[in-house]
Amino acid sequence: MSESTTWSARHGRHTVAVTWFRGRLTWTALSGGVQVTPPAPLRLHTGDGRDLLSGVTYVSDSARDVAEEYELVVGKRVGRHTVDHRERSVRFACADGGEVTVVLRAAPDGVALRFVLHGLDGATVTGGDVALRLPAAAPAWPLTYTPWYETTRFSSTLDALEPGDYGFPFLAELADDTFVLVTEADLDGRYGGSLARYAGGGALTVTLANDVVLSGDAVATPWRVLILGDLATVVASHLVDDLAPAAPAGPPPWARPGRAAWSWWSDFYSGAQLSKQLRMLDYAAERGWEYVLVDCGWDGVWMPELVSAASERGVGVFVWVVWDHLATPEQRRKLAEWASWGVAGVKVDFMESEAQERYRWYDEVIAECARAGLMINFHGSVIPRGWARTYPHVMSYEAVRGAEYYVFYSEPLTPEHNTIVPFTRNVVGSADYTPVTFSAQARLTTEAHELALAVVLESGLLNFADDVDEYAKRPIAEAAIERIRAHWDETRLLAGRPGEYVVLARRSGDEWIVGALSALADAKQVSLDLTALGLNTGENVATIITDDDGDRLTQATRTVAASDTVEVTLRPNGGAVVLLAPSGHTRPVATPTPRPTVSVAEPIVRGVPGETVEIAAVVSGAEPHLVVPPGWDPPRRVRDGVWSVTVPAGTEPGHVAVLAVHAGDPLGSRRSTLAHVRVVSPLGADPASLVALTPVAAANGSGPVERDMSNGEGNPADGRPMSVAGTHHPEGLGVCAPSDVTWVLDGAPARLTASVGVDDESSAGTTATCSVVGDGRVLTTVELTAGDPARELDVDLTGVTRLRLVVRSPDGAEPAHVDWIDPHVRPATSHS
Repeated sequence: MSESTTWSARHGRHTVAVTWFRGRLTWTALSGGVQVTPPAPLRLHTGDGRDLLSGVTYVSDSARDVAEEYELVVGKRVGRHTVDHRERSVRFACADGGEVTVVLRAAPDGVALRFVLHGLDGATVTGGDVALRLPAAAPAWPLTYTPWYETTRFSSTLDALEPGDYGFPFLAELADDTFVLVTEADLDGRYGGSLARYAGGGALTVTLANDVVLSGDAVATPWRVLILGDLATVVASHLVDDLAPAAPAGPPPWARPGRAAWSWWSDFYSGAQLSKQLRMLDYAAERGWEYVLVDCGWDGVWMPELVSAASERGVGVFVWVVWDHLATPEQRRKLAEWASWGVAGVKVDFMESEAQERYRWYDEVIAECARAGLMINFHGSVIPRGWARTYPHVMSYEAVRGAEYYVFYSEPLTPEHNTIVPFTRNVVGSADYTPVTFSAQARLTTEAHELALAVVLESGLLNFADDVDEYAKRPIAEAAIERIRAHWDETRLLAGRPGEYVVLARRSGDEWIVGALSALADAKQVSLDLTALGLNTGENVATIITDDDGDRLTQATRTVAASDTVEVTLRPNGGAVVLLAPSGHTRPVATPTPRPTVSVAEPIVRGVPGETVEIAAVVSGAEPHLVVPPGWDPPRRVRDGVWSVTVPAGTEPGHVAVLAVHAGDPLGSRRSTLAHVRVVSPLGADPASLVALTPVAAANGSGPVERDMSNGEGNPADGRPMSVAGTHHPEGLGVCAPSDVTWVLDGAPARLTASVGVDDESSAGTTATCSVVGDGRVLTTVELTAGDPARELDVDLTGVTRLRLVVRSPDGAEPAHVDWIDPHVRPATSHS
């Protein structure tokens, strides 16, 4: 072997090469006649101070053509994709043991390289590995790094950019109309995420955010990816997906992108209110949206009711959960339970880490959701790195500064940021920006800009953030949103420059929708050349939505031919949406086709542990299915619409299990209709605390019903130790008027013992009426005032099968926070 040897992979205009020179490795990349980076060092540092790539010796090399096919169900271009890459692998022996293979890839839209580390089990890898030397004064559009990628993207040049850590994807302009977007692909718990460490002078190094520990004989790093070309090529690229592993069995039929009604942004504590979520459902169903997303505060007591009501109208339900509530295998079992209710997906939040152990968590949660049949929307998350291909049930990720920053920080989202995101973050995968916030008080953007965000920024779960009444007030927006999709057949950049403006066209079927955003201080005239879209050769109808002089949406409609040009004026910080469809095109119809129906014979059934119960329902319009909770034996079909199930032995007294009867395949390509049956185990002869028992119904004035704490504010577990008239109480239920909670009892002779009082967190003089109700009959009522001692209760429950604890405050008065202290059902046969 000579003193210096170079190996390369080339595809069309793009070349990536690695050079060995006297035991050291450098790499370079070219795009046409443009040098992406001159020879720059490759390093792999270990925790004990070694550089694995220093003093290496050549072992072998090989080359291959990579030809693959895969299908995407989310993103800017769904459907069949083909991979046509050239690959070169060069293996080296490390000076102190182990080997490293450098793998080069060249593709039509860029280049990539990665390392495969052999025989280094247990080694710790740290620091940077791939260096780039970009033009020192190149324009760039970075964001300051955090592991949840929610800082503001901004325009700069590399000579003005402060040294420091920046997040991927990192965009820079190498020459006129030649850009590089640096990012990663194919990352899981075998490694960890990286950032772009900038040293000044155009010197950038891909650097681990946290050390990683190698496990196994061969560990591959993520691909270090350079998407190359003009801006249209960058925006259209699927190189990150192309480099990711294929899904083992292809996309499941239940993985379906869609638009969602989401109440959190406009009503912070609304996730705890079934009534408010039913309002979201009504709007979603009326407008033909596919989902409702229920954020923080939802209660498993009423969630099955919402899921059932949504299924009757063809709408799915996503539920929110914080990541550390899924941290252990035991905690993750609740995913299968939620799926058994018919929940469609989960929004998992606040991961906020690039560490290897967090990626292992991602691996486990993604796998468990796949087993359960749940889609995922990650928030407070890392950026996509090809998971749309590998894990088709992952619908979207946040990893972008979006509309929630109006809520948390009252900070405006800059139009500059909005026009950079489609050239950077959204290139590599879905971005859950939660757009179209007309009512944001601090916004700098026009109404047309807000509407266009839903087109320009793609997300497989498209969560519309504003209150639905804001859309209803704007019929122009409401009609446009009906035609905007959460996945697209094709995406084309028509014009733009990051930080200034963007004009993006997306196709769904035979309809094109153009979204335009401006961050310019002056009005900009944009000419849309329709020949670029290949429209229907006959007449087409263009609906052009822009801003009027009063920052209100205005609309014009005209007939256009495939060869026409449409002129659009973007106002300062403005936007536009242009809807293009063949004449006679029928808009999506919100009115649903007849749905299958389910009616259960008994919604609540008594079930003795170890014994069988029958579940009966009338199902029409589809094949009936019964889904039992995780850990139950499969149901046995007795006859059409009747099943026998066995309550697991060892089930706790008073346990409430939720079973779902479906009309249609629960995991089919069409959403099934479902209804629920609750199987309740007898309480038995021992005293039972209502704090420990699961209700069968619950409504609360603010937030969920709290256990062993006061009601607090609207979030879960935000109460204080219960205190009534200065006396603290360790056990009980904290509620807020109006409140109504129901439990199932055995009907045997028993008594309710408890105390009840207005919690000291309520204002002086606050009053409440508290009632104990049995089978619809008021058994006792007490009037309470803040500051008074708790009132003791001892109520006969003989014959009662439905026990309700009800709290009301006078109309127009401050809702009282009430504590039901140490509430127990005590059977007459009990000795305590």
